[in-house]
Amino acid sequence: MSIELPAHRKIVQAVQGLPTGLQAHIAAVQRTSADLAQRHGLDVATAELAAQAHDICRTLKGPDLVASARRFKLPVSPADLALPIFLHGPVGAEVLRREYGLDDDAILNPIRYHTMGRAGMSGLEKVLFLADKLDPSKIGRYPFITEVAELAKEDLDQAMLLFVDAQAKAFIEQGSFVHPGMMEARNDALLAIKGRERDGAQPGS
Repeated sequence: MSIELPAHRKIVQAVQGLPTGLQAHIAAVQRTSADLAQRHGLDVATAELAAQAHDICRTLKGPDLVASARRFKLPVSPADLALPIFLHGPVGAEVLRREYGLDDDAILNPIRYHTMGRAGMSGLEKVLFLADKLDPSKIGRYPFITEVAELAKEDLDQAMLLFVDAQAKAFIEQGSFVHPGMMEARNDALLAIKGRERDGAQPGS
């Protein structure tokens, strides 16, 4: 890791205290984040640090996530109340800012939005969003991730669109809801793709 931050040692220690399976997931996300960041000309060290810290609050129970979000005065939507796990990214980012001294939105925003996405995602936010879903251990949950993984190597927006469309379809078929942030991310990706097609631009240009 080329980034030297006072927070880094605390993050390493916190990750070492997480369940073994979650540590393995974090390591897989770090590898994929580094690869995608390099492929798309983004800062690899920042991508790796965001990936390392992205699930710092993943083990908190739902009521604790809601209570923490409210204590931090974070927005809590009806979707978040129905599935509080959506809050582990925003709560984790705020814990890292308040308790770990990590105050860089280039790192915090990917963590904040890695589960549900949002409108106006940066390249690093898209990298962590996708890397989190592309962990090979999630193939049972996301049977379409092999195709997403190949697409992500060339075009983050196309990969975002494919993932969200497939996952939203699965949610609808299950009678579940789709988080509004995910639909915002989907629409932004589609607009970016159509804009490039109109202008004859390449991905990332």
